[in-house]
Amino acid sequence: MTVFEIYQLEQLLAFAECGTLSGAAERLHLSQPALSRSMQRLEAELQVPLFHRQKNKIEFNENGRMAAEYARQVMEKWE
Repeated sequence: MTVFEIYQLEQLLAFAECGTLSGAAERLHLSQPALSRSMQRLEAELQVPLFHRQKNKIEFNENGRMAAEYARQVMEKWE
């Protein structure tokens, strides 16, 4: 069973809203490398990739889009 931390869902949503790791990191008051590591841990916990990674670009893949929608629903209920 995978246990999610609220901060991981907040981070995923920040990326969805900002579209970049650097923008999401700035919004969350984190360093970009710290956010990147956190997203890699989330992928490892879920055992699925959430992003398409290229040299200077990262974007959601289909799993990432579904995870962000799930995170939105959870956060709405949590609030």
